[in-house]
Amino acid sequence: MILVLAEKPSVAKTIAVFLKANARKNGYFEGNNYIVTYAVGHLVSLFDMKDYDKDKYSGSWKMENYPFIPESKFRFKVDKDKDKQFKIVSSLINKNDVEYIINATDNDREGELISFLIFMMAKNTKPVKRILVNEWTPEDITRGLNDLKNDEDMRNLQAAGYTRLITDWLIGINFTCAATLKYGNGKLLNIGRVILPTVKLVYDRHMEIENFVPEKYYEIEGKFRAKNGEYSGKLILDKVKKMSDQDLAKEIISKIDSNIGVINSKVVTKSKEYAPKLFSLTSLQGFITSKYASFTSDKVLSICQNLYEGKGKGGYITYPRTDSVYLEESLVGKVEKTLNIIKKGHPCEANIKFSKSKRVFDSSKVESHSAIIPTYIIPPSSLSKDESIVYEAIRDRFLANFMPPAEYENTEIITDVDKYKFQSKGKVLKVMGYLDIYGKSTSGNLLPLVEKGEEVDVLSINPVEKITSPPKPYTEDSLLKAMKNCGKNVPEDDTSVLSGYSIGTSATRADVLKKIGQVGYVKKKGKSYSITELGINLVEIFPVEDLFDVDFTGKLEKSLFDIQKGNFSRKDYLNMICKFIYDNVNKIKFGPSRSINTDKIVYNPKTKKFVKESSFKARGSETNLGDSKAKKNTLEKGGKISSPASRDLKKTKEKTLDQETGLEIIAVCPECGASVLESPKAFSCKNYRQCGFTIWKNDTQLASYNKKPNKTMVRSLAKKGEASLKGLQGIDGNKFEAKISYTIGNDRVLRLKIETR
Repeated sequence: MILVLAEKPSVAKTIAVFLKANARKNGYFEGNNYIVTYAVGHLVSLFDMKDYDKDKYSGSWKMENYPFIPESKFRFKVDKDKDKQFKIVSSLINKNDVEYIINATDNDREGELISFLIFMMAKNTKPVKRILVNEWTPEDITRGLNDLKNDEDMRNLQAAGYTRLITDWLIGINFTCAATLKYGNGKLLNIGRVILPTVKLVYDRHMEIENFVPEKYYEIEGKFRAKNGEYSGKLILDKVKKMSDQDLAKEIISKIDSNIGVINSKVVTKSKEYAPKLFSLTSLQGFITSKYASFTSDKVLSICQNLYEGKGKGGYITYPRTDSVYLEESLVGKVEKTLNIIKKGHPCEANIKFSKSKRVFDSSKVESHSAIIPTYIIPPSSLSKDESIVYEAIRDRFLANFMPPAEYENTEIITDVDKYKFQSKGKVLKVMGYLDIYGKSTSGNLLPLVEKGEEVDVLSINPVEKITSPPKPYTEDSLLKAMKNCGKNVPEDDTSVLSGYSIGTSATRADVLKKIGQVGYVKKKGKSYSITELGINLVEIFPVEDLFDVDFTGKLEKSLFDIQKGNFSRKDYLNMICKFIYDNVNKIKFGPSRSINTDKIVYNPKTKKFVKESSFKARGSETNLGDSKAKKNTLEKGGKISSPASRDLKKTKEKTLDQETGLEIIAVCPECGASVLESPKAFSCKNYRQCGFTIWKNDTQLASYNKKPNKTMVRSLAKKGEASLKGLQGIDGNKFEAKISYTIGNDRVLRLKIETR
């Protein structure tokens, strides 16, 4: 028997149909001496930190545990919700009658990683061969099976996938935990290798827009009447591109006396416009999201994956997770066959003709996977509306690349009035070419028919006020392109400048955009991305600047690319990453403590309004530190302490308010003697950044008992160090009581402890 491992059930079904392995079993197909089984994406993942030492690492995060790098080796586990399928796959791998295994996971870094980890965890000893295809048509499966690669040939790709996994895990767990403990102020701060530079791109664009100062400038426009019609022209300035002085514009106009102009020159040229390049995943996502508001980049990727996997008889498009806009030259014959099938019956069929053009076929510009094109398998009419939109975009772009270019007639007229020259430009579409496939009209900027030397009437000459525009906010399209090019303005088909450099990969960028919105660093309104207050604070406070640097992240991605190509050592790369983590987590631990918290509300006594802390910095932190020292000195002398709560308050009939913030004082801090205040989010000591006494109203431990902290509880904790919780109900319905106390660690984070009675 030969075992075939696919990445997803739908691909396994397609392969099984081709191999005539028609018997459907529990988790696999069987027949004709083949067994075809599947993963469900990743079945195996890295250990969580707590899995290495449950006693030490379970429970609350502690700064003393970071940086965390496993001492011996990284360990892996089977995901609990996928354990059933893993056991099926593992048992099939180890069946006595299985001679060898064909690895049919996706032909990329992640696909290779998925299979590598499965074989490792299943303790496979059977030979493994690799089928490498970009589409799951019967023709390609046949070709792939006739040209199976040895597993040894895939070692570099496996190493790159493994290294990427370890890198993102180390960076994510260390910096997320350290940043949350040091700066989060109760809020989880999600830190990642690809997340932060993407947030920084949005932040930088936000700052460019915020700091942009619009400038007025002036152009001089003349309107003219020729015998065949009217037209307008712009004064050509000899020395400056923009006139900022309106008086200068008026002065120039005042010197123009003549009411007659002369056509000094008329130049007519023809130009051709070729179809846009074939789609990479990034350009397809940008095209669809800019055209349809209901689409996001991750939705486009998901639909592409469905179209690639097909419905059991083969896929309808080639492999979608590609950064290329060219096709391998080896695909010429296959593409010609596909084109002849796809164009049949199309309204533009007569103008769609195959040619081996360098604009389409160029192996030197394909890194690993060719551009996305349709396969020769026509999808059924049962495609959903969204699937049809994506498929038709890919199909039409493919067909357009084998159509004639659009042809334009460009006209430039120079009109002389006295010694001044006015330029007029017109562009007219003369031949539709590839635009016919998109139903474009033949309209353009028409100029009247004029002849050189013809006199025209000067109807008016006026200054036209213009205003410089700020940069536009990122859209999904422009942000994806910026991620691909590390923020550099590089044409999409230029593969030489940034080969291997990028923020993320075509397969991961969509998920990154989704994630930075979910965690609250950016927000999307309409099609535009903008930075949130949390995102601004993150960029301005988090001290590991390299993680925001698009060039640094691009170099990391390039190093992974070099590992994949066999040009860089996995060991050297991971040693570099471990040192980077060790140095910078310690930088966080021992550097200044500043809080990233956009939700804290404080009272501004000048305006007598509650405002966000970011817009009003309350005074008094030094006073509180002094109070803490004063308390210590007084207690050492055996004297009585006068707390700040008795010194800096104003009284009302209902409550005692703090003079500076206007918040209610409910207790004296047991840690430093300052006032404990109630804000909308928490019960906090005014000096909480130094002493750590803060109890959040959304505390997760209390929430698990359907309880929230209240004034009585906090006063008891402040005075006695403990409080009682009554009326708790267990899962058996019985009621019980508990005692609650607290501890404050070296990280200055207060943790509640609940003990049932």
